[in-house]
Amino acid sequence: MRLFAQVLRAIDAGRGVAIATVVGASGSTPRHLSARMAVADDGEQWGTVGGGRIEERVVAAAREVARGGEPRVVRHHLVQDLAMCCGGSMAVAVTPAAPSREVVAQLATLAGPHVLHTPVDGAALVLRGVADGDPREPRVDGDALVEIVGAVERAVVFGLGHVGRAVGPLLASLGFAVIACDDDETGAASAGAPWASTIVDSFDVADVERAIGTFGPDDYVLVVTRDHAVDQKLLEVLLARDELAYLGMIGSLGKVLRFKKRFEARGLLDGELGAARWARLAAPIGLDVGAETPEEIAVAIAAQLVEVRRRGRARPWRG
Repeated sequence: MRLFAQVLRAIDAGRGVAIATVVGASGSTPRHLSARMAVADDGEQWGTVGGGRIEERVVAAAREVARGGEPRVVRHHLVQDLAMCCGGSMAVAVTPAAPSREVVAQLATLAGPHVLHTPVDGAALVLRGVADGDPREPRVDGDALVEIVGAVERAVVFGLGHVGRAVGPLLASLGFAVIACDDDETGAASAGAPWASTIVDSFDVADVERAIGTFGPDDYVLVVTRDHAVDQKLLEVLLARDELAYLGMIGSLGKVLRFKKRFEARGLLDGELGAARWARLAAPIGLDVGAETPEEIAVAIAAQLVEVRRRGRARPWRG
């Protein structure tokens, strides 16, 4: 986690550092629960809690804490107190980083999901393993913000054609671990994909899971192959994977409706469960922004994945 790695380097260099974490947000705010920034005693900062006047106030408070001042919570209504147009109110806990150096060091190199407790009163950070019942969304529990950190979101891209190669590096830049999958009949996999954490030379879901592990709730799966038959075969398998964070398939609305009729004829969409599974599918893939070129389609797809990451759902297609 990059921010904590920067904080660790600053602490070990003898600099004072404060960590500012959003622990309360209501209304139309620029950032939400668990948004985080760090500020050094000389004013250097990493991350953001939303910019504008609220960030000015937080940075000023964080510099004081970084220089040895008491931890505090910066609370403001963005309109009434700061004359910001976005509205809403925010509470930002400002915590000295040095007392939490051990936890910061763990967070800097975290492998796998853990639960981070950020006490609102400025006490040291606490890191523990994930337990049954831990919610996926950040929440304030008593006197601490509780969130799951270190979970690696994977974008599994089936197809290394024009769209796959356009969207892959874009998703990597957004922090996804991108797995590129292609049967390599056209040499697409052999050509490499430096932005991918893993390349799997197969369109078979079982082969991919053997290579990267079973799909789970942090997996975003994109079906963007060159072959409609391959797309249909993949969709037949993946539609039943209710655990996926996201499933999207490229194609025109006509293609999508033809697939739906075929699946209905085979009984794959029967009942409430079948209808719910089809409703979760993002197809045509990406936000409906009129995209045509591979690069435009990649932007539309990336925007939709951000929407799911932040809001937990994909907006339905208008067509």
